[in-house]
Amino acid sequence: MSALRLCIYSLCFCLALLAPALAGNSGRNFGGVGIDGDPWADGQIVVKQLVAGGPAHLAGMQVGDIITHIDGKPTRGSNFSQMVNYRLRGQAGTKVVLRVRRPGTSRPLIFELTRRQLVLPKGGKSP
Repeated sequence: MSALRLCIYSLCFCLALLAPALAGNSGRNFGGVGIDGDPWADGQIVVKQLVAGGPAHLAGMQVGDIITHIDGKPTRGSNFSQMVNYRLRGQAGTKVVLRVRRPGTSRPLIFELTRRQLVLPKGGKSP
């Protein structure tokens, strides 16, 4: 097999693998849950702000909540950018389940959120 043919094959294979992720984060298919978070050193995400009227806000998530799992996978030890771009964000209309630790409570909270297109109001995010 020539090097050029191998290179084209590899490119097509990579595009086939990336297509679902790219489609989920592009144009009108893109959706989110309305969370602005900061990564902790161990990989967990602390909620810094919520989009007013977004899925997370409407479900009762709060600033200060700590996301410990996304769709059953621990956030600890994970790459923050990959978690945001490929686990929290995705195709609008699809579901994502977040397991959250809330300071002051002993039991974890579970939120099943449906990603949707978010339109930020004039102040952007809720306080």
